Amino acid sequence: MSTSSDHIRLIIRGDDAGSCESADLAIMEACDHDIVRNVSVMVPGPTFAHSARLLAGRTDLCLGLHVTLNAEWAGPKWGPVLPVSHVPTLVDAHGYFLPTPEDLQRRGFDEQQAMAEVEAQLCRAREAGLKIRYLDEHMMVGRIGSLRRQLAEFCRRQGLVEADRFAWLPDVPGGPAGWVERLRRRLMQIPAGCYVLGSHPGFDRPDMRQFHLPGQAPGVVAGQRDAERRGLTSPHLPGVLRELGVEIAQYA
Repeated sequence: MSTSSDHIRLIIRGDDAGSCESADLAIMEACDHDIVRNVSVMVPGPTFAHSARLLAGRTDLCLGLHVTLNAEWAGPKWGPVLPVSHVPTLVDAHGYFLPTPEDLQRRGFDEQQAMAEVEAQLCRAREAGLKIRYLDEHMMVGRIGSLRRQLAEFCRRQGLVEADRFAWLPDVPGGPAGWVERLRRRLMQIPAGCYVLGSHPGFDRPDMRQFHLPGQAPGVVAGQRDAERRGLTSPHLPGVLRELGVEIAQYA
């Protein structure tokens, strides 16, 4: 993707569609505000079918496969699309994915099993009527082993945009209020170019409150994601982006 030398192109992405209904609905709200135009779908997620029903037919959105080989939360867990017997090095004793990419690496996972699972996730997304146009990774799992290279080759074979090619916008600091102003300051600090803003909008509801890391109080993640949703749907955000000459873009 080319970019002008005098402005910022911002690929705003809604991650973790399919993780819970509150995430699915919050992502769609941000899409309906014409801010989030790229949606990354977790095919092994508990509410994948729900998210697919919401997204199928949305030709205005650029949909991506959020390659999911980990299940990090102390609350909801998920496992592979393939039978566990086909990917034994990817799962724990209960058939769930291991929490982190580093856990997979320590396990000595089989990369062929990992890529077979990636292909199965893409097939299931397409079978659900989703036009997948790019590929990105949950928890940046491509950083272990030779997965980055294999995922890049998979993208070439499948005609997908490799999301890892694009620079990330530095993190927008968290907090209960002022998200739009913090984003404005962050955008003022960077040179012209094309950047990705990965977002995780959610509603602070019971299903979202189940998402917490080990040792973390339930509700913290839900509060953060609800604040991000409110920022993405704020009536002030479009004006800030216009003021700074930021163009909202898609991967494809």
